[in-house]
Amino acid sequence: MQPPLMTRHHRRIRRAKLRARSELDIFQWDKHQFAEKDFTIPEHYDTLERIDYDKVSREEFIERFEERNLPVVIRGVMEGWGACKNWNSETFLKKYYSQPFKVGEDDDGNNVYVKMKYFLKYAENEGLKDDSPLYIFDSGFVKRKLTPVQKRRISGSSSSSSSSSDRKSKRSGKRSDVSASSGDGKNKDKDNSVVGSKRARSGSSSPSGSKKAIRIYGQRDSGTGSRAGSSEREESSEKSRKREEQHASTLLDDFSVPKYFKDDLFQLAGDRRRPPFRWFVVGGARSGTGIHIDPLGTSAWNTLTSGHKRWCLFPPGIPKDIYDPPMKPFDREAVSWFHHVYPRFAANDFELGKKYGMIEVIQKPGETMFVPGGWPHIVMNLDFTIAITQNFCSPTNFESVWLNTRHARPKLARKFRSELERLYNKTGRCFYKDLLEKCRSLAYVPMLRMSTDDSSSSSSSSSSDSDDDLSSTESESDIGEICMCHKCKKKRRKEARRANKAKKSSSSD
Repeated sequence: MQPPLMTRHHRRIRRAKLRARSELDIFQWDKHQFAEKDFTIPEHYDTLERIDYDKVSREEFIERFEERNLPVVIRGVMEGWGACKNWNSETFLKKYYSQPFKVGEDDDGNNVYVKMKYFLKYAENEGLKDDSPLYIFDSGFVKRKLTPVQKRRISGSSSSSSSSSDRKSKRSGKRSDVSASSGDGKNKDKDNSVVGSKRARSGSSSPSGSKKAIRIYGQRDSGTGSRAGSSEREESSEKSRKREEQHASTLLDDFSVPKYFKDDLFQLAGDRRRPPFRWFVVGGARSGTGIHIDPLGTSAWNTLTSGHKRWCLFPPGIPKDIYDPPMKPFDREAVSWFHHVYPRFAANDFELGKKYGMIEVIQKPGETMFVPGGWPHIVMNLDFTIAITQNFCSPTNFESVWLNTRHARPKLARKFRSELERLYNKTGRCFYKDLLEKCRSLAYVPMLRMSTDDSSSSSSSSSSDSDDDLSSTESESDIGEICMCHKCKKKRRKEARRANKAKKSSSSD
C-alpha cells in the first residue's frame, strides 16, 4: 500500500525517474546538492557576436557565419511567432494537460514519457531540489494524436454553451417522457412503471411496456425534436473535430523556421528514413544536455522563448578527452560538467579556455543560437526555460553531412542520393545537379569517424551504454554497412545484454 502522501503525480514522476536514470537511486537525485550552488556567470564572459534578424540578409549570414563555420546569436527571430504568447505554463496546462512528452529513454532505448500536468507540477516543486531535473526533449510532439482528455478540454471551452443546451434539452425530454409514462401506467403492473427496471430494459414485458421503455430512453423513430437534436449534435461534433485538427499541431504552428535555415535537404529523404531533427524543449534550472556534437555533421539553431540558457562551445578538432574527460564519481549531466570540468578551463584567468578557443554564451529570451556542425557544445538551463531547436542540412554543409551520413546511415544516404537523382531527372535544375556532383566527388574520400554524441538525447539519457560507443567508433570498413538508426541500435543493445547475461550465468556455473 502506498504512503498517504504518494499521489498519482508522485507515482508518475517516480516511475519516470527510475526508468530514465536507472543508475540512480530514487533518493539520490539531490545527493550533490547542486541546487544550493550558483551557476550564473558575469555578462562580460559572454563575448559571442550578436546580429539583428531584420538587418542581416540571408546571403550575408551564409557568407559571414555558415561558410566560415562560426557560431552567432541572432536577435529578433521571434517577431510574429505565436509562441510569444502561447508558450507558457498556463497555456500548456490548458491545451496539453494530459499530453505525454518525452523526458528520456530507459536502458532498452524505449522512450520515457510524462504528461504535461505532472511535469509542470514537478518543475515547480521537487524539480527545484534535484541536481539535474527531468527535462522535456521531445522530437515526436507533431506526430502524436490528441488524448481523449485533451480533446474534451480543447472542445469544451468553446462548445460548452451548445453542449450544455443539448444536455438540458435531453434532461427535459427525459423528464417529460417519464411523467407521461408514469401517468399512463397507473393501472399497469408495478414493474412496467419503474424507470430503468430490468423488465423494461430487456423488453420482457408486454408490448405496451416495451413502448414505454422506448419512450423513456428517447429511442423513438419519429418526432421532429429528435431529428433537430441529432442535427445539432452532428453540427457540434463537426465543429469539435475542426477544433481538434486546429489544435493538433499548435506547437508546430506557433513558430516558423528562420530565413537563414530554410534549406533543409534531409526532407528529401522522407519522414520514414529521416532522423529526428526538431525538438520541443522545456526544463527547469540545472537541466540540460551534456557535452556533444550534433549528429551526422548537421548544424543547428535554438530559439529560446523564455528563461536563460548557459552555453559552452569548442571549435572542431579539439581532442575529446580535453572537453569531455572522465567525470567519476559524477555523471555525464550538464550540471556535472559545469561543476567538475569547467573550473579547469577557467583556472589561471581562463588559460586553458583561451588556449582551446572556448566560447561562453548566456542566451536570453527571444534570442536564437546558431551552432555550426562539428562544434562540441553543452547547454544548461539557468531557470525555467522553453525553447525550440532544429538540426538541418543545407547546401553549405552538405559535404560534411554527406560523409557522416554515408558512414552512419548508409540506407538513408542511398535514399537521399536516389531522391536527388529523381528530382534532377524530373526538373533538370542545376541545384540538384550540383549536389549530385558533390556526392560523386566525395566517392573516394575516406569515411569520417562518427561522433558518439547525439543531440537527440536529453539530459536524462545522456549516459549512453558502452555498446553504443563501441559500435559508433568503429569504421565502416571494419563493420560493414551497419545501420546506426535508433531501431537498429536498440536491437543491438538488447542482443549485447542477452550475451552479457549468458556469459555471466555460464561463468557463475
